[in-house]
Amino acid sequence: MAEYNSDRQNELTSHNYDGIQEYDNPIPGWWHMIFLGSIVFAVLYVVVFHLTAIVPNRIQQYEHRVAVAEDAQFGKLRELPMNTKKIRIIAGNQQWLQTGQSIFNGACIVCHGKEGEGIQGLGLNLTDENYLYVKDLMDIVEIVKDGTPNNKMPPQNLLNTNEIAMVAAYVSTLRGQNIPGPPDTDRGEEIPAFPKPIIDKSGG
Repeated sequence: MAEYNSDRQNELTSHNYDGIQEYDNPIPGWWHMIFLGSIVFAVLYVVVFHLTAIVPNRIQQYEHRVAVAEDAQFGKLRELPMNTKKIRIIAGNQQWLQTGQSIFNGACIVCHGKEGEGIQGLGLNLTDENYLYVKDLMDIVEIVKDGTPNNKMPPQNLLNTNEIAMVAAYVSTLRGQNIPGPPDTDRGEEIPAFPKPIIDKSGG
């Protein structure tokens, strides 16, 4: 027992606080390595992610992923400015037109019917020659984006720019089918014919 106490005595520090002494047990080397490593990591993290553009930040990474997804979905359609020509090109491309139909089926048939024939008290017939608030192709785009002036049709805020263009192009192709629908209280008036679609043989 005496030898044991002597060994423990040799491990005590020279400090003595009111008769209380501490054992001289240094922190293990691996703990120092972790501590120093965390400091080095913190410095490198600040430099790489905050002070330089070596690694894109989360916003840039998100924007890149969105751009890649839209490029896969819309292809060269993303590069076209929103104008009458873009709507005509979509109307002449079966792949984009089918996507526009899918969007119509998901967002528009509740009010305008499965074939665009209209629903009494909700949406007008989109298949005849009479239009309300529409004078040309771009008016369809504006109505989808901003809604109708009487607020009966709300803005389609969940659609992005290219989805708006595709559903507007699809709606324009419904004209002239004259599918019977409910009588409308205000059918608007007949407007000049829309310009013909631009046939895109490349498939988008």
